[in-house]
Amino acid sequence: MKTQGVISRWNDDKGFGFIRSKAGGEEVFLHISAFSGDRRPQSGDQVLFVAGKDAQGRLRAEHASLAGLAIDEPDTRRKPPPQVSWEQTRPEEESRPLRKLGVKLALFLALCALPVIGCIRLVLARDLVLVWLALQAYPVGSLLAFFFYWKDKRSATRGTWRTSESMLHFFEFAGGWPGALIAQQVFRHKTRKVSFQVVFWFIVVVHQLFWAGIALVPGKK
Repeated sequence: MKTQGVISRWNDDKGFGFIRSKAGGEEVFLHISAFSGDRRPQSGDQVLFVAGKDAQGRLRAEHASLAGLAIDEPDTRRKPPPQVSWEQTRPEEESRPLRKLGVKLALFLALCALPVIGCIRLVLARDLVLVWLALQAYPVGSLLAFFFYWKDKRSATRGTWRTSESMLHFFEFAGGWPGALIAQQVFRHKTRKVSFQVVFWFIVVVHQLFWAGIALVPGKK
């Protein structure tokens, strides 16, 4: 049987939102693929839906429709052409993820300079253990960080299970901050959350100070 509810949140660009059931309880996830009607849903709409569960056992709406409407047109799953394009209304940095590429590339190379200089100095001093660890940690950590950023961005778009911020920070601290920095710019992900950026740049500074102590402090061999 269908349950009555109200769409409490709806992201039309991503095609999903949440329903607050009139019977109470936690909000139910709604994807546009499970919705039928003569128009796309909006926040505040009264809807009817069948409560189901996804593969992880979380609540998910099925066979949802606007309350009181029996029209089921296939066009409801296609976003109608807006009067103003999304690229015109969204922030410029979102529509142009690689804007100011030269400046960002220069910053990235500057951040990588100290680790490179530090490794060269260690090689000259024949201290190869730390160099070997760095040559493993930074590439592997960066690849893993880039992958989990991509996975988290994809999950956020689809409304599925997210990667925890603590896991992202773990790979950043383990040497993956270069890959994380690239992923942030490529996917435009986690760039606006101040608390996340504070921790990320703290990790970068810790790595920079470590290599500065090796590369720049007088008396190092």
